[in-house]
Amino acid sequence: MIQIPTARAALSAVTWRAAAALALGTCLFAAGWTANGWRLGGQIQQLRATQAEQREGQANALAATSEAARAEEQRRTAEQRGIANAAAKERDQALADARAAVAIAEQLRVRAVRLAAAACAASHSAAAGGSAAAGDPLDVLTDVLSRADARAGDLAEYADRARIAGQACERAFDSLTP
Repeated sequence: MIQIPTARAALSAVTWRAAAALALGTCLFAAGWTANGWRLGGQIQQLRATQAEQREGQANALAATSEAARAEEQRRTAEQRGIANAAAKERDQALADARAAVAIAEQLRVRAVRLAAAACAASHSAAAGGSAAAGDPLDVLTDVLSRADARAGDLAEYADRARIAGQACERAFDSLTP
């Protein structure tokens, strides 16, 4: 006898096939998802490695730039210190020269006063005990020359200081350019 499939048996066969197809689809989807995850995981690892290399390269470049800037700053500082020391030596030498010039000028003033006194005594040898003339030309000349010499010394000292400072400033500026 031939059995006719009943509706229930037909439905059972369709349900089993649908369940098997659904299970197969789920397995394929899960396998694809896993394979895609492995592929993306590998790409992420490559991106992380590339990023780490770039960061290392940037850090090395920054360190090299920083070291070069530090070396340049040290060079400039040493150059400035040398210029300041040279200017101080020049200033000290100028002050020593000015002191020597003042000493020589003082000796010349003393000698001029003596010569003026000797000339005055020779011209007034007949006068017994009178006072010196109020406006003796030699005394006035000696006074004018000593004041002019003192003022010239002050101006020379100022000019020396200004020249030394200006030259030191020029050298300092020139040392800042590579």
